[in-house]
Amino acid sequence: MPLIKLLHISALICWCGTLLYLPALVAAGTRRSDDLFYRDHAHLTRMVFTLIATPAALVAIISGTALFFIYGLFELWLIFKLAAVTGLVLCHALFGVLILHIERTPEKSIAARCTAIGLFVVGLIGLTLWLVLAKPY
Repeated sequence: MPLIKLLHISALICWCGTLLYLPALVAAGTRRSDDLFYRDHAHLTRMVFTLIATPAALVAIISGTALFFIYGLFELWLIFKLAAVTGLVLCHALFGVLILHIERTPEKSIAARCTAIGLFVVGLIGLTLWLVLAKPY
């Protein structure tokens, strides 16, 4: 069980780290200086999303689900935590949509959306940490 918890925490660090990094990465893709930069940047953004963020999210969610089944945790704080994690999943999906959008037509208005989603992600990560650390034993 400690290994599953270690796997869960490690995957969460990777996933949350990429969720904090993706707003800046996506917003930088809207600044088009030349075609070579744009092509390589779009490739890098998609690679970070598909090869780092998404697998880390899947491992974090699967190992977290295994943890509360193993420990038999079915309490009220867990429902609130799962709601916060659902918000993180929705933000993850929104970043995927924004990445597809900047690959087709890079617009300056995407930077404002990235900022809003990034601030929401920071709030959700903070809420999740608070719920986990303040849970009753």
